[in-house]
Amino acid sequence: MRPSRSVGRLLTGVFGVLVLLIVCSGVAETTALVMQHRVVRELSAYVQPLELANAELRSVLGDAQRGLRGYLLTGDSQLLDSYQVARTAYTTSGRALTGLARADERASINDQLDRADVWWQHAEQQRLAVPRSDTAAAYVSQGRPLFEAFAAENAQFDAALAVRAANLQKRSSRLSTVTTAVVVALTLLAAVTAVLAAIVTTRRITLPLAGVVAVIDRRRAGVLNSRADATVGPTEIRAVAQAVNELAEEADRTRVAEAAVARQRGEVRALGYRIRAHLKVEDAVREALDGLGTTIGAEHVLLRMAPGQTGLPPVASLHDEHAHGVLKELAETDATWLRTGDVWVTNDPAPAGEVEPPEAERRAWAAAGDGPVLTVAVSGGDECLGALTLIRDTGPDWTPVEVRLTEVVAADLGRGVHLARLYEREQHLVARLQELDNAKTDFMSTVSHELRTPLTSIAGYVELLLDADAGEVDPPQRRMLDVIARNTRRLRELIEDMLTLSKIETGSFKTARRPVDLVALAEQALSAIGPAADKGEVRLEPELDGPQELTADPEQLERVLMNLLTNAVKFTPAGGTVTLRVHRVEGEVNLVVADTGIGIPPPEQEALFTRFFRATNAIHQAIPGTGLGLAIVRTIVDNHSGRISVESTEGVGTTVTIRLPTR
Repeated sequence: MRPSRSVGRLLTGVFGVLVLLIVCSGVAETTALVMQHRVVRELSAYVQPLELANAELRSVLGDAQRGLRGYLLTGDSQLLDSYQVARTAYTTSGRALTGLARADERASINDQLDRADVWWQHAEQQRLAVPRSDTAAAYVSQGRPLFEAFAAENAQFDAALAVRAANLQKRSSRLSTVTTAVVVALTLLAAVTAVLAAIVTTRRITLPLAGVVAVIDRRRAGVLNSRADATVGPTEIRAVAQAVNELAEEADRTRVAEAAVARQRGEVRALGYRIRAHLKVEDAVREALDGLGTTIGAEHVLLRMAPGQTGLPPVASLHDEHAHGVLKELAETDATWLRTGDVWVTNDPAPAGEVEPPEAERRAWAAAGDGPVLTVAVSGGDECLGALTLIRDTGPDWTPVEVRLTEVVAADLGRGVHLARLYEREQHLVARLQELDNAKTDFMSTVSHELRTPLTSIAGYVELLLDADAGEVDPPQRRMLDVIARNTRRLRELIEDMLTLSKIETGSFKTARRPVDLVALAEQALSAIGPAADKGEVRLEPELDGPQELTADPEQLERVLMNLLTNAVKFTPAGGTVTLRVHRVEGEVNLVVADTGIGIPPPEQEALFTRFFRATNAIHQAIPGTGLGLAIVRTIVDNHSGRISVESTEGVGTTVTIRLPTR
C-alpha cells in the first residue's frame, strides 16, 4: 500500500504544477513581449528614422539639382533660390544622417556624403556659369554622372536599411509564432494538469470525504451500525473517519447506557405505581422491597420505621434477613439520625446533605458485608417515617442514577404508606357514615310509617266534621277545619316524598313497566290539578298530541306529572298560564311543562334536583314546599332511561322538558 499523503501535500503538489505552468506561460509571454518591444524599438527608433534621414538627404540633393539645372537652362532666379535653400538644408540633413548612423554604417554614409560633396563642388562651378550658355550646358552634362554616383550610394544604403527592416519584421513575426505555440502548449498542459488534479482530488479526497459524510447521514437516518473506512484517503480524512468511528462507538455506548437507564426508570415508575396502588400498608412495603431488589440490583433491602409509627411494621427486609441473617444488627440500630430528604452513600466522597451516620450504624454496615451501602430517608409529607437501606455484597458502586431512582422509590413508598393510612381511615369513616346513613334511613322509614296512621285518622275525622256528620259547623269552625285539612294534606305529601326517598336509598324503589298512554295520564293529572289552578286563578293550556303509548310505570309517571304541575301552579301568580305539552319527536315522547311563574335565579339552577333545595325567591315569597319533588322526578326519569332539562328565566317563567324512550 502506498504511504499516506496529507491533503496539504497532495494539494500543494497539484497546485504547484499548475502554478509552475502558469509561471512558465507568463515568462514566455513576457519574454516574447520584451523581444517584440526591442524589435519595434529598433524599427521605430533607428531603422525608420535612418531611412527618413537618408530619403531627406536624397530629396535635398534632388531639389538642389533640379533648381540649379533649371536656372542654367532658363535663367530663372527663383530656381536658383531653390538651389540655395537646398544647399542650406544639406548641411542639416547630412549632420542628422551622420548622427543616426552606427559605427558599422558610418563608412557607407561617409561615401555617400563624399559623393554629395563632389557634386556640390561641381554645382558651385555651375552656379557661376551664365544661364543658357554653352558653358552652362556643358556643366550640366558633367554634373549628371556625379549626381548619379551619389544617388547610387544613397539607393544602396536605403536598400540595406530596407533589408534590415525586413529582417526585423521577420524576426518579430517568427517570435510571435513561437510565443503563441509555447503559450498554447503550456495552456493545454495546464488544462491537462487541472483535469488530472480534479481526478486525483476526486479519487483521493472527494470520494473518501463523501464516504465519511454518507456514514454521518446514514447514522442520522437511523442506520446506527454504519462505520467510515479509515484506511483510504489522505491522512487528515483518515483521521476524520477514525474520529467519526470513535464518536459512533461512544454514541452507541451512551445509547445503550441511556436505554438501560430509561428501562430502569420505567421499571421504577411502574414500581411506584404498584406501590401507590396498594391499599394496605404491609402490601405497599412488600412491593417496595421486592421491586428495589430486582430493579436497582441490591442483594439486601431493609426498611426501618421511626419510633411512634403506628400501623406499620417496625422492620422489614427483602428476604427477612433482619430476623436471623446479616441484617440483624442493622435492623436493631436506630435510624433516627436521618431526616426528611437525607441520603447517605458509602462510595460517595461527598454525600448529599449534612447528615453523618453514627458509629453503631457504620458497624452494622460492616457486619452486613463489604459492599456499597445506600441509605435513603422515607418521608410522608414533612414527617420522616423511617430509613430504606440497600446493600450489595460486591460492587459495583452506587451510581448517581441509582441513588436518584432509589430516592424516587422511597418517596413513592412514603406516599403509598400515607395513602394507605388515609384509605384505612377513610374505610373506617365510610363504615361509620354507612351505619349513620342506615340508621337515618331506618328512622325516616319508621317515622314515616308511624306518622301515616295518625294522619289518616286526623284526615278522616276532619272530613267527617266538614260533612256535618257530628253536627252543624258554623263558618268560623269550617275555616279552621279547612286549614287543618290543607296542612294535613301537605304533611301527607311530605311523608309520601320521604317514603319515596327512603325506598330510593334502600334500593326498594322498583319500576313496574307496562304499556301506557302518556296522554291519558296527562288528562287525568290536569283534572286532578284543575281545582287548585282555579283557586289560584291560573289558566291551564293542554297541548296533547295523542295517544302517545310507551312502556313505563304509570304510577311513577303520574307522580312526575303531578309534581311538575303542582310546582307550576304553585309558583305561577294569578293570571298566569301553565302549559302541558305531550308530543313525539324522533322516536321519543316529549313531556313539557311550561309556566309563566317567578322563575329560578341563574346561579341556583344547577342545584334544582338536589334534595331539599328551594329557590331563594320562593323562600322570600313564603311559597310552601319541601324541595323533594324535583329530586324524585329526576330519579323516576332516570329509571325510565329518559332525560330531563330545565330552562328558566327569573320573573319570566320555567320550562321543564322530559324526553322518554318509547321502549
